[in-house]
Amino acid sequence: MEKLRKAGKPLGEYVEGRFYRGVLTGLNEAFVIDEPTRKRLIAEDPKSADLIKPWLRGRDIQKWKAEWAGLYLIAIASSANREWPWSKERSEAKARPSFADAYPAIHRHLSQYEDKLRIRDDQGKFWWELRSCAYYEAFEAPKITWGNLATAPKFAIDKSKTIVSAPAVIIPNGDEYLLSVLNSPICAWIVNHQAATRSGGFLEFKPMYVEVIPIPTATDAQKAPLIERVRKILADPDSPAAPRLEAEIDDLVYKLYGLTKDEVLLVEGKT
Repeated sequence: MEKLRKAGKPLGEYVEGRFYRGVLTGLNEAFVIDEPTRKRLIAEDPKSADLIKPWLRGRDIQKWKAEWAGLYLIAIASSANREWPWSKERSEAKARPSFADAYPAIHRHLSQYEDKLRIRDDQGKFWWELRSCAYYEAFEAPKITWGNLATAPKFAIDKSKTIVSAPAVIIPNGDEYLLSVLNSPICAWIVNHQAATRSGGFLEFKPMYVEVIPIPTATDAQKAPLIERVRKILADPDSPAAPRLEAEIDDLVYKLYGLTKDEVLLVEGKT
């Protein structure tokens, strides 16, 4: 562990502490919709499209690449984070007609769940808004994302401006070199020695456990072959060549940490 730590800087420093938790709706049945519902809402009011964003759950995030399940989020940020036509109104009696006028189809849809939406904990200034979140723009950028629980590292890059569901986490960084390290057996070994474990052999990949992973200091020449292989995997994660590329990535990562053959066997649990 000490040798690994000396190889580079902790992930938390490497990304300057930019770990962002996914979005909580407080009531997914109201805010998370499928494709037919999306089409219906847009048909009723084209402005609905401005609020409907692709939605990614933790279970959709696989190693290297996420597998979007075709779900969407009605993303109405809290008035604390964004100014809407109704944001400056002090009372709901005045704000609600403004909301209904601006987005009539969305208003009708959410009104079906009004009673439940009113009593949920995670809400914004008004019951039809999501809880306050100051980093919505981070979801728009290329990002590395992963789920909270996994038996092995499952870090993926997402460049589709998808909003991620809590408790999944994102780093607003599309660094393929960083992805190669996070998906390596070394990451699994470090997390396994520090994270809380759950039944079924699941590990908690919370930021508090992941932020300590040392990211090796590497030159552009050292990063290049890793990035090349990661991009080939991202192009087709199901390719027959993917296992070979992963093995080559792991070997290159081991070299960055300066591991001996015996230390590699130790990391891989073979001794």
